[in-house]
Amino acid sequence: MIERQQQPTWSGEPPAPPGSLPEESGDDPPEPTVPGIPLQRVVVDDEPTLFGLPAEVGGDEVAPDAVAPIRLVKVRRADPVAGFLLVLAGLAAAASVWLPWQGGATDTGLSLVRRGLETAGSDIRTLGPSGLWQPLAIVLGGGVLFLLGVLMFGPARTHRFSGVLALVVAGGAAAAVLFRVAEAGWRVDRGDLGLWCAVAVAGLGLLGALKAMLTAPRVTPRWRATVPE
Repeated sequence: MIERQQQPTWSGEPPAPPGSLPEESGDDPPEPTVPGIPLQRVVVDDEPTLFGLPAEVGGDEVAPDAVAPIRLVKVRRADPVAGFLLVLAGLAAAASVWLPWQGGATDTGLSLVRRGLETAGSDIRTLGPSGLWQPLAIVLGGGVLFLLGVLMFGPARTHRFSGVLALVVAGGAAAAVLFRVAEAGWRVDRGDLGLWCAVAVAGLGLLGALKAMLTAPRVTPRWRATVPE
């Protein structure tokens, strides 16, 4: 065999023999020749994803200086439309007291209310079958609607609570009117001016109550008060 001729190094020193190479230390791991692949996190079912990868949702807190210096404040105001309708309902109930309710009869609303109060005072169980609860519900309900209508002219953040009360009272008056007309055989020609005023009490009361309930509160922007340091 032809032995290879050892080439001299540039430094002039003879090359080290093959068996005298320095041993690698076991403490230091060998450097990988291929870059490692990072482990991917498992996506949970309820976790938000973006294109199949877990989406990082930012949870940074807002600094106090980043809060907007403007806040929305509810304005105290009146509801004249709802108040006007409810006051008209109360005036219609007052007019029905002095007018006859049935054609060809001399009984006015005042006499019917008196008889209803007397019946309720003696035996309230006979008030329903006698049919005298209807004038009571309409006239007394009209008085309550009048008071609620006056409250609508006062300033408030919202009039929805008064509107709910007015809706309950007006609903009772509307039920009384329906029972009164049903007792007359649904013949409106038997009714007199007092009964038509009772119809106005129920109709105006319902309109005023719905207006107060459905009116959203008015808001206005105001600057936040800064506390001096």
